[in-house]
Amino acid sequence: MTTLSGTVQMKRMGEDGQIALFVLDRPEKANAYHNKMIYQFAEYYTAAANDPSIRVGVVTGAGDRVFCAGADTSSLSDRSYTDGLNLQSRQLFDNWANAPWPTIAAIQGPAIAGGLELALACDFRICSPSSWFSLPEIDLGLIPAAGGIRRLTQLIHEPRAKAVILFGQKVDSATALAWGLVSQISDRVLEDALHLAEAVARRDPLATRLAKLAVHSVNPTVENASIEAVAQALLYHRRTEAG
Repeated sequence: MTTLSGTVQMKRMGEDGQIALFVLDRPEKANAYHNKMIYQFAEYYTAAANDPSIRVGVVTGAGDRVFCAGADTSSLSDRSYTDGLNLQSRQLFDNWANAPWPTIAAIQGPAIAGGLELALACDFRICSPSSWFSLPEIDLGLIPAAGGIRRLTQLIHEPRAKAVILFGQKVDSATALAWGLVSQISDRVLEDALHLAEAVARRDPLATRLAKLAVHSVNPTVENASIEAVAQALLYHRRTEAG
């Protein structure tokens, strides 16, 4: 059995180690993740979420060319309908979206498919001028089922979300900023993300957590994953039946 390359690392950053930096470390494969990396990310996240000294989370990809190309497509061939119903990346990204502290995506280069879904689960997104964004899952006979449909539609509204999801529109960095898909474009993505994280870490942690909960309460339906879970389950089942 071939062992896939790639890991997820968590590093404590900042003057007092209050920043949890998560790194998707698979640059030779555009930081595409597989199940083991999702499990690693989930374990590190759980530990950080239960650590009262952590004040903010940052996620990025290794290298300076690609944030994340989504799920490794070689791992999709043997997935069953139960995998669609219980998609590990969906559970992780939903947990990440509800982290007890603010989260920042430091996006260098493209964020594609599940990579964009991970970025959408963050509270703040900084991208490089060379970044672009897409959700090409329909080309693979699937849908963006790890929160992409829910969060993108809520963030940039239905017509633009349909252009990306249904019509395959790629969004460049300037358009992403104009649409509100990202909040900042920078030539020093990770440096600026960590600088922002340090500022957040100095704020009152309880007030920050309660403010995040209050903001999320304005759009409670964004966390309803039932339709995407059932749809992906049916599409995985179709793939296995066809095979």
